Amino acid sequence: MQSGVIDGILSVEDEAEKIIDNAHKKAGEILASANDKAAKLVSGALEEARKRGQADVDAAESILESHLAMYEEERSRIISGENRVDPAVLDRAAGRIVDRILSTSVQGE
Repeated sequence: MQSGVIDGILSVEDEAEKIIDNAHKKAGEILASANDKAAKLVSGALEEARKRGQADVDAAESILESHLAMYEEERSRIISGENRVDPAVLDRAAGRIVDRILSTSVQGE
């Protein structure tokens, strides 16, 4: 009878060991699956952020190119002399500046 009890205990222990092994295996599978899902989510989020960042860079480059073209156009006009100021206008402007400086100097003293 004792050997029957011992055999029963050993059988229960073997069964418990199998249950523990299966639980460890199942837990590993669950963790691996969760890790895969998390990696896919992070990868997708990074890809979306990269795309948004690239779109921002593209927009900024477009604006920069537009400003550069305007600058080059203005520079060409200045160099070609299209924006020459009439000497009479310069004389009037210089006179007004001198008048303002003199009136400021008189008030400041």
